[in-house]
Amino acid sequence: MADNKKYYYIRLKENFFDSDEIKLLESIPNDGYKFSNILLKMYLKSLKYDGRLMFNERIPFNAEMLATVTGHSLGDVTRSIDMFKKFGLIEVLETGEIYMLDIQSFIGKTSTEADRKRRYRSEIDEKKLIGTNVRQNSDKSTPETETEIEIEIEKEIELETDTKQKSYSHIVSMFENNGFGSVGGILSQNISDELKDFAAESNYSEATKVISKAIEIAVNQGNNRPAYVWGITKNWYQRKLFTLASIEAVENKRKKDTATSDAKKQSDAEKQQVVKEKELLAHRQEQYEKVLSIYSDKFGFVRTPVFLQDTPDLKNNDVWELLVTGDDKTYERLKQVVDSHE
Repeated sequence: MADNKKYYYIRLKENFFDSDEIKLLESIPNDGYKFSNILLKMYLKSLKYDGRLMFNERIPFNAEMLATVTGHSLGDVTRSIDMFKKFGLIEVLETGEIYMLDIQSFIGKTSTEADRKRRYRSEIDEKKLIGTNVRQNSDKSTPETETEIEIEIEKEIELETDTKQKSYSHIVSMFENNGFGSVGGILSQNISDELKDFAAESNYSEATKVISKAIEIAVNQGNNRPAYVWGITKNWYQRKLFTLASIEAVENKRKKDTATSDAKKQSDAEKQQVVKEKELLAHRQEQYEKVLSIYSDKFGFVRTPVFLQDTPDLKNNDVWELLVTGDDKTYERLKQVVDSHE
């Protein structure tokens, strides 16, 4: 699931196309869908420079260049830019750079700390705005507010960074203390990425528990290959099992279902055993009746004859009891005794 590369991407919420701005753009006759297509392409082109439309570090994209890279006409791009400014989707800076507003909501970049910094920069701006509104409403000047907010945010950043480092160190220790070898290089990066992926769905505490559980399973199964651990976590991630509680709930259900299945199999086996015992009993009953028939034909009686009682290898007083307690050879032994008696 984790790799060593960096990817740039945008994350669009499922209601992205339901926003007022997009609906208004797409409602423009003939060109509406062109405008939304150009907007998405501009978002993508701005990812590498955190929302700025730059060809490289020094040269910003202009309308002509955007027309070329988006595959639309210069006229369409120019009208799009005017429309985007009107709707508050972009801002054209004095330097000529086009800045995609709200891009922080869409940007993601793996394998870096950019997401954290972006999120908190946005949060700082929001809190500054809140502080400004409060000052305006209360008609009080509090120049310390912005500094206090930034200190608060920095503390949150430090706390999150400390949590990440503790989580990383814990997983590294588990790998190294359980025979997976020394952690470094790709494995180190994989650990960071796995923690980040699961933490994005829950938090770093849960992510640490989940990966620790995967390592524990691998160790119990005698497999100390990191790839085996990542196979376990990948399976959980794909099944949307992002917390230890959800993983254990699924495992407990599996064990319960297995126990129920085993109990049913055992019950079926017991039923089959009863059937076999009944069949054996019926077989012995048949043997018994055959022996009594021999007695009747030869000696004219159906009770156990005296000479059988005195036979050394037949100690019981009743033929039926002998058949029940003996094996399938009992009938043959009795028959031989009867046949040999004159």
